[in-house]
Formats: sequence, C-alpha cells, structure tokens
Amino acid sequence: MKKLVIILMIYLIFVLSATTSSALVAKCDDSGAVTIRSEQNIDGKVYATKDRKTWFEVPGEWNEDLTIFKSEDMILNDNFNYRLKIDYPGFNDVVDTYCPGYKFSCKELNISINTCYKRAGVFSAGFNSVNHNGIYDLKYIFETDKGRLFVHSPSIYSKETEDMVIGYLGDNNYFLNLKTNFEIIKFSITHDKCSRKNDKYYRYVEMYCNKSSCIADKDCEVSEYCDNRDFLCKPLKCSICEKISEHECIPKCDDNKPCTDDECFEGECKFTAIDGCELNDSCIPHGYVKLVNDISSFCNSSNEWVPQKKDNETCNYDYECLNDCIDNVCVKQEKGAKGIIQRIIDFFTSLFGF
Repeated sequence: MKKLVIILMIYLIFVLSATTSSALVAKCDDSGAVTIRSEQNIDGKVYATKDRKTWFEVPGEWNEDLTIFKSEDMILNDNFNYRLKIDYPGFNDVVDTYCPGYKFSCKELNISINTCYKRAGVFSAGFNSVNHNGIYDLKYIFETDKGRLFVHSPSIYSKETEDMVIGYLGDNNYFLNLKTNFEIIKFSITHDKCSRKNDKYYRYVEMYCNKSSCIADKDCEVSEYCDNRDFLCKPLKCSICEKISEHECIPKCDDNKPCTDDECFEGECKFTAIDGCELNDSCIPHGYVKLVNDISSFCNSSNEWVPQKKDNETCNYDYECLNDCIDNVCVKQEKGAKGIIQRIIDFFTSLFGF
C-alpha cells in the first residue's frame, strides 16, 4: 500500500510538471526576437532574464486571441539560454529558451535609391544600403514597360538578370549595371526576409525610372539641363528673380532699357539708371556722335540725343559741332589756317589748361 501511494505521488508530480512545462513554448530567432505560444489566453507583459535574478521587459504584441506573443527584433541578442515569464494574474509559469544570437533584422535595414535610368542598352541604378549581410543578399526587382517582372535575389533570379553587376563606390553607396534590351520603368530593392506584406519594420524601396539620359542640353526639355556628372536631364531651379529660357536661368529683372542696371535685391527687381543714351539696344556714353534717324547727333549730359550744331552756334566741346568748337563757337577751320605762332599758343594752352 505504501509503495502504491509513493507511485501515485510520483505520477502526479510528473503530470503536473509536464502540464506546467507545456503551458508555454518559446522560440528565438537570429533577429533577436522571440515568439511565445500559450495554451491559454494571456494579456500580460513579458519579462526575460539571463542570470535568473535581474529581469527586463520584452517589448512586443499579443495576437488577437492572446495566445501568441511576438517580440520586437533585437531584444534577445546574445547566444544564450534565456528564461521568460509573463506578468499575468494567476499565471506563474516560466519557460527557458535558447537564443542563437543576433545576425540580421529588417528593423536595421536602411536602403534608398538615388537614381535609375537606361542608356546605350545598359540599365543603371545608384543606391545606398546599410546594415545588410551582403549586397547580393538583397532582392532586386525590375519592372518593364510591358508589365514583366525580373528578380535577382539569393532565393530566386530571372535569367534576364544574369549579367547584373554591382560596384561599390564607398560610404555605403553602390552602382548597379544590367545589360538589357527591355525598357525598365520601375526599380525596387528589398530583402528576402523583409518583403512580406505584414512585416512591420521594412518592405522595400522603389523608384520610377522615367528620367531621360542625355549627352547635351538639347536632349532635354527646355526647362531642364543635362547634368554631365551622370548624364541625366534634371529640372532647372532658378532664383526668384530669374526665369527659365532654353535650358538655362536668365534674369527676370529686365525692363528692356539698355541704360539701366537691372538687379535682384532682397527678392525684388531693382532698376538703376546709368549715364548714356539709348540707341539700337545699346547705351552710348556721353560725348559720342552717332547717326540718329539719319541725323548726326551727340549724346549730351542729360542722356539725350541732340543734333550737332552748325557753324556760329555756341559750344563747349568739339563733338557738339558739325565742324570744330573754337572759342566756344562752332566754326569750320581751314587746313593750314593756323600759323606757327598760334600752334605754339594752342600747345601750351592744352598743356597747362589756360
């Protein structure tokens, strides 16, 4: 009888132990996350410990029926046997789980596409990528103008991507080239582990590759210019006082008057008059003689064209007269009329200013 009681007690202990250990099942993965499955509905916080003394909270979410808990990535990062417990009234179970250590998480993946285009039968794309296991571990997706998809990834790749080559430019920048006869209209980058629709950290980045390649400005729209660094047509960005004209920014502050300085000052056009007379879209300086409406005229100090004066009219400068200005009178001076004495007087007059 005593022996039977002992056997029954051992059996009960075994059953209770088995029931307790099966109440929770936990599994870690190399993203540093843990998944817990429970036989009953639980809505409590999850805690973990390494030394069985100090506990820390494991952030995450329970599913709708509160039987599956999925933690955030990068929480249980060490190659270690963690102990887990749930803070829930009337629930005291714990579970131990081995974690392989952190290797990769979509939470840390960071990719951006900078440019994509096709030129001379080669599709090219520049992109930046950090926190991945290897550049060829990423998934590259090409969409053609006919709706076809070509994929290149560790798990699957299309034969159309066999010639794909990726070069490293430094600072996590890469440049992809693919020889192809197809027109690629959209380019995407993702990761085999991060392309699921329900992934909360990262899915993919994409860019529509409708940018046109060029050799010179004439290959682009009039509102664009050809960037000779990557030979792509790019939109012009003009200042507030400029406008776009034939692939370049030109001043918008223009009053169409040649004798004004046109400038942009504090976001507004400012026009400043300068000395001179207007003639055929040019500004002629004071004292110059030109034919204006078939009349020989000079530009005076009031910025006006004035017909040259005839003989016997008063004057100050030679350019005011059709002939010469002598003693403030316009006269026609005969050649050789001045004697040697007068020439000497004129020389010293001009030399000393009297």
